[in-house]
Amino acid sequence: MSTTKPQRINVEFVSAYPSRPLRGEDAYAAIIGDVLARMAAALGHEVTREYYVNDAGAQADALARGVYARCLAPTEFEADEITALAAAVRTGLSKDLFEAVEADWLPAVRRAAVEAAMASIREGLTALDVQFDTFTHESSLETRGELFRLFSDFARKDALMDSSGNLINAAPEKPAERLMLDTVSRGDLRPRPLTDGDGRYTYYAADLAYHSDKLARGYDLLIDVFRKDHSSYAPGLIAGVDLMSAGKAKLSVCLIDPVRPAMAEEPSPRAPAAQGLPSLEELLAYYGARLLRRLFLTHAPGEPLELACCTEIRTVLLDADKLCASALALPISDIDGQSLETPLTEAAFNARNPHMLMKSVDELAAQFIKAGKITPKGRATLSQLLATLGLAQ
Repeated sequence: MSTTKPQRINVEFVSAYPSRPLRGEDAYAAIIGDVLARMAAALGHEVTREYYVNDAGAQADALARGVYARCLAPTEFEADEITALAAAVRTGLSKDLFEAVEADWLPAVRRAAVEAAMASIREGLTALDVQFDTFTHESSLETRGELFRLFSDFARKDALMDSSGNLINAAPEKPAERLMLDTVSRGDLRPRPLTDGDGRYTYYAADLAYHSDKLARGYDLLIDVFRKDHSSYAPGLIAGVDLMSAGKAKLSVCLIDPVRPAMAEEPSPRAPAAQGLPSLEELLAYYGARLLRRLFLTHAPGEPLELACCTEIRTVLLDADKLCASALALPISDIDGQSLETPLTEAAFNARNPHMLMKSVDELAAQFIKAGKITPKGRATLSQLLATLGLAQ
């Protein structure tokens, strides 16, 4: 499998906020992103797998304050993910911090909380057999200086506007009012706010700065794996990347279906009652990493994924996995048979649809089982495609 036009591709996925361990819905994003990266690599592209760590800004400060409060008075709070983080970091913090003013303890608590959360997240990723090449921390980016540069560039490109839609020919170094980006001319449905009414930078502006950092690293294609509840946000980000790169690089967004509990399932005693979903630990214990990967990959996009620990589902997944193993173990035939070729892998990758590849692999294995033999080319193809899906036998 190879492509005649190899590109440098960045695939960013999961990027769960560092305040808790990974959940089942995070695992879904992890597997889809992992397989997209594997497909791109199988086609001959140079691929970087990236995790973006949100460890700066108001949200990170709020996390630190929540952890600090629970460190001071642990018995006053119910058991939750923030309380668990506080228990993990409290003994490692200097006692002097608990008598200091906020300006002194906030950075240390924030750093400790993020590190503890990311350690848990990395454990979950390892259990799922998902690897990353780089973890980019928001705190490491020169966001404020980069935003002024970006806004100045937007102004030069006649894309920076005030709240009334009037073009601005020079970006203010310290915004004091709402600024907008004209993304409509690049396919978006509406302009996007870069600052709030008081001049504070929006999440969208910070996200553009992060994607500008990716572009500066020389990627031809950026792929972001988002949940479908980000569908209205994606066009603005795509338009922003097109504007920043002057059309030289592209952003493609892969939208994955929402995850919900099985409608008829009794709530698990080990799952949070309010959420109703099995925990990642429960899913891994029940299915194992391999069958859990299959569960995500066999879900056809378009409907919510019902996530449950279900005997019938596990049996179906196990039978399909055994079918592929049995196909690879068939006697070798000298007669050419049907095999999957590069165009299918390219089609699945271009559609951002790993399910397409999973379905075709299972169909191919069934055809070989029916024939009772497998060709050398078919065996090599099936083995390679299973490896591309992270399901090497």
